[in-house]
Amino acid sequence: MAGRETAARRKRTQELQKAALSALLQKIDVFSNQSKDSVSVLGGTTNVMYWESILSDSVRATVTFTDAGNTLRTTKSTRRGRRPTTKKVSAVEGLPIEGSEEVYLKFQDNNGNMLDFGKQNNNSLYVNQVIDLPTGSESGDKTYMLDLAPLEWITNEKGGQQVRKVFSGQISDHVRTIFKDVLKTKKNLDIEETKSTLDFCGNNTKPYYTLNDLSTKAVSKFQAEGATAGYFFWETTYAYHFKSIDNLMGQGDKKKIIYNESAEGLPPSYNVKAFEVETSNQVNVQKKLQMGAYSNRFLGFDPFTTVWTNSLTEAEKNERDDMIELAGEKLPTLNKRFNLDEADSEYSRSSFQFGSTGQLNVGKIDGQLNKSKEINFDAPKIFNQSIMRYNQLFASQVVTVIPGDFSLHAGDSVWMDIPQIDVTQNKACGDEVNRETGGSYLITDLCHYITASDTYTKLVLTRDSFGRKGSPDRKKGVLMKTMGGVDLNPSNMTKEEIYEGVPKSSGGNFL
Repeated sequence: MAGRETAARRKRTQELQKAALSALLQKIDVFSNQSKDSVSVLGGTTNVMYWESILSDSVRATVTFTDAGNTLRTTKSTRRGRRPTTKKVSAVEGLPIEGSEEVYLKFQDNNGNMLDFGKQNNNSLYVNQVIDLPTGSESGDKTYMLDLAPLEWITNEKGGQQVRKVFSGQISDHVRTIFKDVLKTKKNLDIEETKSTLDFCGNNTKPYYTLNDLSTKAVSKFQAEGATAGYFFWETTYAYHFKSIDNLMGQGDKKKIIYNESAEGLPPSYNVKAFEVETSNQVNVQKKLQMGAYSNRFLGFDPFTTVWTNSLTEAEKNERDDMIELAGEKLPTLNKRFNLDEADSEYSRSSFQFGSTGQLNVGKIDGQLNKSKEINFDAPKIFNQSIMRYNQLFASQVVTVIPGDFSLHAGDSVWMDIPQIDVTQNKACGDEVNRETGGSYLITDLCHYITASDTYTKLVLTRDSFGRKGSPDRKKGVLMKTMGGVDLNPSNMTKEEIYEGVPKSSGGNFL
């Protein structure tokens, strides 16, 4: 039995080493804006970097390549049109590459996971900037870096892409309309349904600005009203996403990562071994209190009814009542000496808004009259809750480097364990996992780095709480199995496994 376990660990170690070898770059084609010509810079490419982040509106990539100056033949004008000559020039000069050219990019990791950008997938990248890199020689080869961005990121700046119409109804429906009718994207949409409605006028704002603004006003249909709020809007290789913070905190872990000094390979419960790990406590107590991360007060005045609202939102109460979904075991515990034994003193931030009763009703006259006494935006139940969840999220952070894995994306959840720092009479340092920093984390930022010899993936992992909740063997509940035709259950869980761990507030009726 011991011999079989040793052989299995040796095999998994070899697989890890293989995973860090150079990825297969299959295509880097640049298309001219001035003709039907295209050029491949694949042969001269020295490295490719690709980024995703839940804090970024779009994916980004860079391609660094050396241009030897003999890539394309020049042409000259004749009576019969332009004809090629015997002279060859660089791709940048000959195509030419000046900016906004379409780029097809395709690469595959050592486990067969593919990232494919091109016209066929409606996700071509475009040259945002051509950057000359110093080489130390003006007469020899030239090195360039192409800064690449998606179409929507660039056309977001165009006047014809502005949000101009009046919207009425569910926020998730507004998001779909902006993607399809304003940005006119053909990419997949992964949109979590909202229960919060909002009527508003676009006022010629840019699409990305409007989508980010709607994120702060959205409440998921699977969340308890008045307990939590806040969405993120971001892009990955395969879709645009609009999802709630609590859904992201409660999803299943896509990978199980461990960092240790052992040469014995991977323990049975894990499938990735990290090369590097840095942990960081992101809680600046004064800043968190200043931003109202754990308690805040809402003051409102409704001019229609002349009623004042004074409501208090406390994270500790929401956590105690299981009204928010935490990735870890508990929110940071603040010193009780910060509290005062006085009425109306338990908040660290105050917000004030006028009520929106009867604001911007649209539709038939009868319908407008019926809605004239309804609140358009329920600020007491959404505004402060959204502020709290955004500021709670970035409490604990882990930065890790693993073998290149293109199956991971920003917004995925992974399990991360590192050794516990202690020494006792019965065990050596590092035999046990760290119970404070270990557990589920959200991938907030991701970078794939590809060179001629290596492929690495760097992950910035973040969560809202501390403490190792559960174990890497246990699968967590998933609020949404599919959205918009996109498979959001990469772990292929059964229905019973999906139900396991689902927060009570969801009602269990989301499938």
